[in-house]
Amino acid sequence: VVIVLFLALVLNWFGPNEQSQENVTTTDVRAYLPPLQGITYFFVGEGMEYAAFSRRITHVAPGFIQLEDLSGTNLAQVLETSPQELRITWSEEEFYENDSLLDAPSRAGREGGRSTDLVLLKAPLTKGNTWSDERFSREIVSVDETVTVPLGVFYDVVVVKNKSATSNDFVQYEYYAKNIGLIKRESLFVQNGQTVAVVSSLKSITGPFPQ
Repeated sequence: VVIVLFLALVLNWFGPNEQSQENVTTTDVRAYLPPLQGITYFFVGEGMEYAAFSRRITHVAPGFIQLEDLSGTNLAQVLETSPQELRITWSEEEFYENDSLLDAPSRAGREGGRSTDLVLLKAPLTKGNTWSDERFSREIVSVDETVTVPLGVFYDVVVVKNKSATSNDFVQYEYYAKNIGLIKRESLFVQNGQTVAVVSSLKSITGPFPQ
């Protein structure tokens, strides 16, 4: 009887905590875009000239990340981050400054930017989870994908399928690796009756890196 009671207490102490940690790990979407200021991702491209691009995290603050994508032009985006979602709330093209856009006063009066509502990832990170924003209907189609890109092989990758809200001829897949971020983007669209694929794949990363 004593042994049974002891085992019951052990399960009560440790079982729920382990389950709780597992839930946090699988639902906190911030793990799929670490806020590492100064880190730069380099993507190689296939299918069109601007499929290759670089992405840099230029500014961070609690709950906010500023991303800048450089291909044909420089696109700055402000993301609001929480355990439940990664949401782009501001986009500005032709951005060539060093300024932070993370707080609302710094964005006030900027003619080149605009408020946006794009939800890149949304909890729970489970297959079949769906949501919509101003551009896409999104669905998590896999949470355990193995993906090979020039940088290497990644496991347990989350794959999001994005269907255009305005065109039936455009579908995009984005691949997110834990503690890295976006590692691959594949856009499929119909042109002259043929399906065209434009693919961007992660080739390298420069620091800083976690210690």
